[in-house]
Amino acid sequence: MLNKKFIVFDRDGTLIKYVPYLSNPSSVELIPGVKEFINNLLKNSNKLFLHTNQSGVSRGLFNIQEVIKCNERLFELLGFGDDLFERICIATELSLSNNSYRKPSPRFANEIINDYEIDKSDLFYIGDNISDLETANNTGCNAYGILNKKLNYSVENNTLGYRIFKNIIDLNNFLYEN
Repeated sequence: MLNKKFIVFDRDGTLIKYVPYLSNPSSVELIPGVKEFINNLLKNSNKLFLHTNQSGVSRGLFNIQEVIKCNERLFELLGFGDDLFERICIATELSLSNNSYRKPSPRFANEIINDYEIDKSDLFYIGDNISDLETANNTGCNAYGILNKKLNYSVENNTLGYRIFKNIIDLNNFLYEN
């Protein structure tokens, strides 16, 4: 059970259905079970964060305002208010660098650890891409993977030892139904 932990979510393929280079808020659709899982996390005093790679901005496919509009649609569908996440990190970089927020960079995770003065063991990444698990590994924190067979870099290819779940409902049941 996750109680009083710091949870960093990936967005696309974890909270909402994966749409390549999503830029249209009307295409935002919650993944089944996400609302119930978020509710359980909130009831147990967890702090939530969002960390999303959005290279489409740097590629010129859409702008940051479109990313923000898609996030706003996510908040609307969840129904927990616009302040659901303590912080949101939108990594627009195309490639990883020393100063990058792009996953698997540990930069955002390390900022959470330092700013909230928490132990790495209290930080969890939840995502559907191997880069989500690599971010946790690079930070030295915990992670859970959610399968997304549509991705070439699915957590299915995980060799890092993190537990992988078929979907968010199974993760919720593992944490809160036992």
